[in-house]
Amino acid sequence: MNDFPLSFVTCVNSIGNALFIDPETESVVIKPKQGFGGIGGDYIKPTALANVRQFYLRLKGIDVVACGGVKSGVDAFEHILCGATAIQVGTQLMKEGTKCFERISKELSNLMENKGYKFLSDFRGKLKSLDC
Repeated sequence: MNDFPLSFVTCVNSIGNALFIDPETESVVIKPKQGFGGIGGDYIKPTALANVRQFYLRLKGIDVVACGGVKSGVDAFEHILCGATAIQVGTQLMKEGTKCFERISKELSNLMENKGYKFLSDFRGKLKSLDC
């Protein structure tokens, strides 16, 4: 049991407000809301990692679902290293389809094996930081 009335948080999904324009068609890329929407993928990964880490450190006992810039096993590893309990894949799923899940999982498994980790719990939340 934890001190909070929730069991998980998702960090970060997307960052708004963004507007993407296709110069060839001179129109918006994001179709709903006259082109305004959230930005995701590679652009938000550093922000997502920072949020995952901060929520992991501050909300002990609350699972953190990482979302933002996960397109490879290395990306998943970094989010778990920051404290993520689960990983959400959005932009890469849209680009690659469902085969991205098997690929990302295999890449993560290979990375774990190379580092000598058997379980996610072996490195979850164990990001090393240098105190200045």
